[in-house]
Amino acid sequence: MARLSKAEIARIQAERAELTQKIDSLELGFMSRSLAQIGLPHSNLDTDYFERTSGLITFSVQAHKKNGLPYGMYPRLLLAWICTEAVKTQNPVLHLGTNQTEFLKKLDLQNDGRYISALKEQSNRLLSSLFRLDFADKKIRGFKNLILASEGFEFWTPHAGAWETQFKLSQEFFEDVVSNPVPLDLNVLHAIRKSPLAMDVYTWLAYRTYLVYTHGGHPVKISWADLQAQFGSNYGSDYLNIELPADVLIKKQQQGLRDFKKFFLKATKAVSEHYPELNHIISADSQFLTVGGAKLIK
Repeated sequence: MARLSKAEIARIQAERAELTQKIDSLELGFMSRSLAQIGLPHSNLDTDYFERTSGLITFSVQAHKKNGLPYGMYPRLLLAWICTEAVKTQNPVLHLGTNQTEFLKKLDLQNDGRYISALKEQSNRLLSSLFRLDFADKKIRGFKNLILASEGFEFWTPHAGAWETQFKLSQEFFEDVVSNPVPLDLNVLHAIRKSPLAMDVYTWLAYRTYLVYTHGGHPVKISWADLQAQFGSNYGSDYLNIELPADVLIKKQQQGLRDFKKFFLKATKAVSEHYPELNHIISADSQFLTVGGAKLIK
């Protein structure tokens, strides 16, 4: 058996050191497989109902009328924390900490009045909403309702003389999370948190990549039209309530798809700045985004 040269040994050692460093820097988190497929609203919507479609699955959120729909970065950060805690502790009862400062640190947020107010509002919106997954193909139709929390108290509201430090996940949601968790790097999620679209793109790509490499490693192609319905159905939708000639309608739809693709790739580039391996996982052309065994995105 041939002996390795000093240069080859040095190269292997350097590669091992780099891999160890990457593993050490990874802040492992998890997301529910159901919720990783489609994100929440990016901004405040004047409605109590929201839905998006991914392939054969339609994801919808019905908000409590008093609170409204969850939106933006806060419910996304909170969902990642909830799912991560559930997987790591294997317990549906989640402890937030002894005070709000401690909980803000867990979400990597500053102890600032603006963050506290926004997080309180979005937490109440998230935990009071009803999530539903409808699925259908040629042979079967069905649905799954998901309520995140079965009981608890409003965040940052004193209860029995102390700040309430825990809430309990519903059994259905807890089982959904711990049975099929999608691994995430929380460092990446926090680094891109100023863009809800980028957060959704990263979470979804983590889910699709996980599926690819746990089911034989075969690349998967998704059309831009399907991705638009899933992530950005609002792009180019200003024409929906206006009567337009067919040719004008088609042009607006095409422009909406081009706008969505531009913003999606911009979000993907933002993700790749903190997750450079992504450039070797996905590729894009005029018709499809391909996940698995890809060329570099330009």
